[in-house]
Amino acid sequence: MNILSKKSLRAGLTMAAVATGLLSYSAYAVERDAGTDFSNMPQRIIVQYKDTKVRDWAGQAAALAQRGGHGMTYVRSLALADRQVYRLNKRMTPGQLKKLELTLEADPNVLAVEEDVLMQPQFIPNDTFYNVQWHYFEAVGGINLPPAWDKQTGAGVTVAVLDTGYVFHSDLHANILPGYDFISDVFVANDGNGRDPDASDPGDWVNANECGPFNPPQFRPSSWHGTHVSGTIAAVTNNNQGVAGVAFDAEVVPVRVLGKCGGFLSDIADGIVWASGGSVSGVPANANPAQVINMSLGGGGACGSTYQSAINTAVANGTTVVVSAGNSNANASGFRPANCANVIAVAATERFGARAYYSNFGATVDVSAPGGDVAFNPTHGVASTLNDGQTSPGNENYVYYQGTSMAAPHVSGTAALMYAKNGGLTPVQVENILQLTARPLPGPCTGGCGAGIIDANAAIDAVP
Repeated sequence: MNILSKKSLRAGLTMAAVATGLLSYSAYAVERDAGTDFSNMPQRIIVQYKDTKVRDWAGQAAALAQRGGHGMTYVRSLALADRQVYRLNKRMTPGQLKKLELTLEADPNVLAVEEDVLMQPQFIPNDTFYNVQWHYFEAVGGINLPPAWDKQTGAGVTVAVLDTGYVFHSDLHANILPGYDFISDVFVANDGNGRDPDASDPGDWVNANECGPFNPPQFRPSSWHGTHVSGTIAAVTNNNQGVAGVAFDAEVVPVRVLGKCGGFLSDIADGIVWASGGSVSGVPANANPAQVINMSLGGGGACGSTYQSAINTAVANGTTVVVSAGNSNANASGFRPANCANVIAVAATERFGARAYYSNFGATVDVSAPGGDVAFNPTHGVASTLNDGQTSPGNENYVYYQGTSMAAPHVSGTAALMYAKNGGLTPVQVENILQLTARPLPGPCTGGCGAGIIDANAAIDAVP
């Protein structure tokens, strides 16, 4: 199957079909995080002595066991003559092991003690198009995701995607929860009715001169934008099919707020409150309140009290709100919701780590993430789940998009991985950790791109 290419811009989406080749990648060994439980595996330590003198090593094991209060047996010598390996008779928690190490290091003959860490192959998914998802694994422009997957996969976390809804895709559907259609205007809804529990995407195509002041100059096909965003967050992974998701064991609640010509602020505000577990008159309660909300949407103007109040409600409910900075190559301070308080505003970078030419910038931006640049090279976009229907749903496929809309779900997915490690995180903690662990852009960013490109692995490690 070929991956197609689309440009995702604020004014619309332009499609150009291109074939793509496959890039190479490799697996390599990494250390599992300290909290991993290998219940059936022996736990071992390496003791470094202050000299290379040959001793009664079995006797040394008994002496160390007496000092540390934990039984152990001698295993062998290392090629490094001052180090010996001992096996613990009973597994210890990371805290207990650290205490044992410090106790043994008090021995006048011992220089240092460390765990003989069990190494494993790094998880590399077998999805057929994973190797074109450079935005996950490449050292220059990626988010350092593979080592993060050895630690967390997003299990138990819910992400709400406020967007165009969801069109069925076999590489995503298993991770989709019941959502809601918040579009109240029948014309915008394009599905024959107003609000209802059906968050499926009927298509958002528009004809020329159909959208008032936002008229496209010609027919614009359906974008299936929400499905692309959702695929980046939580596409089913390691299933020998398609693409991988950042937090592939997380689940997505589709909240439909964008339709033909866009979406009204009032509908989006209600969607924000509902997604976070708040109450909306006339709408059943959300059975799956989200820890993370992704809003790859926006427009010009000041934040305004309605947007800000809805966001504040979500944050008060414990939900992290991630938004795209906008695709106008302008200061994000003039675009909402990127200029609202209490959000994580995300700029887009291209494959070489520079700010993407279209991405908004400025002090309002918190962090950056890969958004791609299909204008430079079609395979430099962000690959994810989509549909080939020009108006109503057709056949599922995979498409390269570019935009800050594609950057934001990288951050939402990473936030989901963080919540999987510690469900008690606050939105402020999530933002602070993402900023503190971000790396500087390897390429230029005129105007400011926040703290830098997110590092998923470093962010998880920094979660308390």
